[in-house]
Amino acid sequence: MIKRFCSCVLLLSFVWSSQAAELSVGLGAAALPPTGDDNWRVFPAPSFRYENNGYSVASAGLGIGTDLVPNRLISLGPLMRYNGGRDEAEVPDIPASAEVGLAGGSGIPWKVIGVPLPGILTVGGDIATSMPGGHESMYGTMKFGWVLPTTDQLTFIGNLGFSYFSDDYSERFFSLNASDASAAGVEAFDADGGWQEMSVGLVTAYRIKPRWSTILVLSRSHYIGDAADSPVTDLLDDQSRYVAVVGVNYQWLGND
Repeated sequence: MIKRFCSCVLLLSFVWSSQAAELSVGLGAAALPPTGDDNWRVFPAPSFRYENNGYSVASAGLGIGTDLVPNRLISLGPLMRYNGGRDEAEVPDIPASAEVGLAGGSGIPWKVIGVPLPGILTVGGDIATSMPGGHESMYGTMKFGWVLPTTDQLTFIGNLGFSYFSDDYSERFFSLNASDASAAGVEAFDADGGWQEMSVGLVTAYRIKPRWSTILVLSRSHYIGDAADSPVTDLLDDQSRYVAVVGVNYQWLGND
């Protein structure tokens, strides 16, 4: 089962816009530790970003995000991504889904708002639902980040996120009817919508040469609320999920 992961990377899609055309491409790998009966899983993690005159399109985890607002303070645009659904013996299957939605964000130096800290405070969020034939339910995420350039070469990005699951999403992913619960040997459960997931992440970006850089992403997400109380979460042993991503990036176009 491939789940949503690397949501912390979405914060990387917010940058201070420039007027010059820029293209960067990257190669990497994402590693997920064992959960339940699964072993370590490693996935390729390619990335790209193209920006021109303040508009941009970029990879964002298992998807693509855009910025259609040519303003250095605001990022806003549609997104599309992949949700691997669920295919486990213990619980009902959920089909893989193509998801569509809207994402936005902004950033402002801490000092501008009177906080004596270096770097930039970022605030962002997204809302998405699946295309017909998928899980057909809606969820959204709010993210808060701190972009901290320590030198001309090294930048840290910390982030904290909270996900809101609609009633339909919670019902689909975390509820169990009496028949399915009996087959799994647990009690039936009816999950309500609400704030159901919290995530923290750290991104380390290091510029090796003017056009070459490396990136390391560490992320942990944890179910809360009904998602944490659901027997589905216990059966799959996935209340907490961890992701590590390592990659190298090349700036194909743009100024050094």
